[in-house]
Amino acid sequence: MSSEIFDFVIPLYRVRWNTQAVIEGLTIHYAPRAIHIITPNSEVSSLKECSKTWQTAPLYIHPEEEFFKDKTGLTKDIICAKLNLEKSLYNPGWFYQQLLKLGADEGIENLSEWYMVWDSDLLPVNTWPLFRENQGKVQHTFALLQHNQWGNPQIVSTWDKWIRSVLEVEPVTDAEGTFIPHHGWFKQEYLDSFKRQVNNYYKSDDHWLLLMMHSANDFGTFSEYWSYLSWVAAKSPNDLAVYPYDAYGETTERFFDDGTGLFSAALKRYQGIDDSSLIDNFSPSYQAVEAFIREEYGADALPSSLSFESSPRHLKKDEKNMHIEEIRSRWNPRNQVAG
Repeated sequence: MSSEIFDFVIPLYRVRWNTQAVIEGLTIHYAPRAIHIITPNSEVSSLKECSKTWQTAPLYIHPEEEFFKDKTGLTKDIICAKLNLEKSLYNPGWFYQQLLKLGADEGIENLSEWYMVWDSDLLPVNTWPLFRENQGKVQHTFALLQHNQWGNPQIVSTWDKWIRSVLEVEPVTDAEGTFIPHHGWFKQEYLDSFKRQVNNYYKSDDHWLLLMMHSANDFGTFSEYWSYLSWVAAKSPNDLAVYPYDAYGETTERFFDDGTGLFSAALKRYQGIDDSSLIDNFSPSYQAVEAFIREEYGADALPSSLSFESSPRHLKKDEKNMHIEEIRSRWNPRNQVAG
């Protein structure tokens, strides 16, 4: 619908079996000007090599350790050293990848004013447009993919407190969905004012990157998506354009699969691959994955998207803390449906 030039930004902890499919899928569905991947230096060489044969938009790979250094003088080690994890539920890398999303323009030259952040494990399938027209104006849109009646209420409460305290705005809410959508538009103009507010809250001239880590010490956690989107909702509500949960969230699924899960095993069988003979080099194309999904679900019942969680903690979650997108998935081993 829109001819607007825009880029994708994807923090990537590790190249995984589904990385090629996700990147190719974004290219096929959305045709961005460029896709920027921010990843540990240990992944850069292998990603550059394996991506040579991928069918993608122009791909730019940035080492995360010194991503901010040229503009700010700050390295990942310096930024993460500000954390005191005694009060946090997460490791330093989890917080740092949130800062990469909020500060992508500070490490990427000529990044588009509006850029789309996309979680590296989110595969687009029967997906949503990123633009729509409203009263003659083109809006940047994203989809609510996570229901608000499941998950860990203690963490959500802490994120809520952070937004009210640090940003001094009301957290944006929806009747069904959460504003932790695993993708979303970020605009540099709004990010600049967001960061200034962090400085204002702490009455400090320290760099906002350091103050965000300070805030993690103070509150225990923060949410980049919900915080930023709450800021936009308060300051420029006409630029917050979403598809409600029932449009795309009701068909999305989230499940553990690091290459040993039910989905990848079934995909290998579909492709006639001996699972035991292919562990490290399994990297199916988007077309191959999509063909399997169409066969598995049927053309009239495709999911909007699939999230391939790679942390084994998802296999150990108490059901009371699981999201409905996990509970209902046919690829959740507790359901014993797939395979």
